[in-house]
Amino acid sequence: MKPCVTIVVFLLAINLIDGTWATSLGSKPLNVRQIQDLPVACLPENEGENIALKAADVASDDSVEGPKGRWAIELVPGAKPLTVHPGECVAFGKLIDGYRQLGEIRPLEEGKTYSFGLRRGDRINDWVSKLYVGVFCVMRLSDGRLAYLPYVDHPDGTTTYPPCGRYIGSPPASDGINPPRPPSSLPINNQP
Repeated sequence: MKPCVTIVVFLLAINLIDGTWATSLGSKPLNVRQIQDLPVACLPENEGENIALKAADVASDDSVEGPKGRWAIELVPGAKPLTVHPGECVAFGKLIDGYRQLGEIRPLEEGKTYSFGLRRGDRINDWVSKLYVGVFCVMRLSDGRLAYLPYVDHPDGTTTYPPCGRYIGSPPASDGINPPRPPSSLPINNQP
């Protein structure tokens, strides 16, 4: 495994705690949405600064060995990085000039939760603001198409869970579902 891939997987793995995604630990939020038939990760409009994209990936957390990659790209050495401005997006599975794909693209599966990560390359020694992460799940619509639905974190520490969502560590907001919690996340008396 190449060092860049190892770092991206490691950073995503440190966000995996007791089987839950903790997007607030060591990362900044991304807005995940769907454009046409693809999930995309967008820098929030209020980010306030551009980032020089070093790498991007989408990973699931359904493996006992940690996150499993579905797609990843990294900047080719010597290439000029893409500058991502607030409000701009990077699409799953799309190759960008100056980047190489790492491994094969693996299809996203219905009912699964994924993280979409962007890593900036212009802040080498700043680990906290180098990684941007958004979380989404995949749901099949009544017409057979797949929908990519975001988890939305709120300033009060709650998360809006989409209908296909599963518990990722934050209390549910009133505008989403109340997903079942895995047994390891429940208090001793098994009450949510």
